[in-house]
Amino acid sequence: MNPEKMKVLLLVDGSYQAYEAVNYAGSVLPASRCEVTLFHVMSKVPDAFWDLENDPVWHQKILTVRGWEKQQEHKIYDFMERSRQLLRKMGFGDDAVRVEIRERKEGIARDIVHEAGRGYDAVMMGRKGHGSLDESVLGSVASKLMGKLGERAVWVIGGKPGTEKILIAMDPSEGAMRALEHAVRTLNGSAREICLVHVVRGVAGSDKGLEEFFPEEYRRGLLEEAKEAVRGTFEKARERLVASGIPDPQISTRVITGVTSRAGAVMNLAREGDFGTIVVGRRGISKVEAFDMGRVSNKLIQMAKDRALCVVG
Repeated sequence: MNPEKMKVLLLVDGSYQAYEAVNYAGSVLPASRCEVTLFHVMSKVPDAFWDLENDPVWHQKILTVRGWEKQQEHKIYDFMERSRQLLRKMGFGDDAVRVEIRERKEGIARDIVHEAGRGYDAVMMGRKGHGSLDESVLGSVASKLMGKLGERAVWVIGGKPGTEKILIAMDPSEGAMRALEHAVRTLNGSAREICLVHVVRGVAGSDKGLEEFFPEEYRRGLLEEAKEAVRGTFEKARERLVASGIPDPQISTRVITGVTSRAGAVMNLAREGDFGTIVVGRRGISKVEAFDMGRVSNKLIQMAKDRALCVVG
């Protein structure tokens, strides 16, 4: 693969949701400067099981299992071909799409991390399926990937998310600007509206015992300071987006204050504004208060079940 092009590892399991992830990836990624690897970790029946083949009691069951295994192989190969054809229709050349089907070695997450370490810029996966990335194991596989792919962008795609409206969480940090840069590099001019949002948690005056330490005028001062701190970030982000070809009228900014949950506020705005894609940095440090954006992104993974969520390291 050409090292100058963006390299994306797209995890698939042959499910409907995985196909929707392929469709989403093809819609947003820049086909002319991106190379995609369709990657599947195949969990085969352990070799020790075949040692029972000569046992008359197990013989028929062995034949059944062999048939099932062949069926699974055929299914994933068929899925890969359909996915490749879909990407070709979306403008990806034959040399821009690679298929990798690997037998499970160390474990699904570890095998994915090993492949991701080969110079990929981003990892994409469907949220739900009937295979390795099913919702039932999202907490184990996806969380492990989030923890071990800290330097890469990880996309978790649920449902059939729209690609025209994008919500980017911002704060005055390098992490937030890296998230913005990844969005600029990744999104293939599909955005018709981009909203930059900054969320500041508030201290409720009704919280018992807090009025003495956080009087109303102090809380108002904190919120105004937060708005002022992010103003320059918004201006810098807007300039970068315009330079990338996004018309200025298509860019908006929003500061949400006084909420108890940053992730909840971002998710509510995404639903109200029908934003199909959410981009957030893995970590960020606000000038008003220190906080770990990792907590926000982890909550969003659980909440954004019908959206495309991108967490940038």
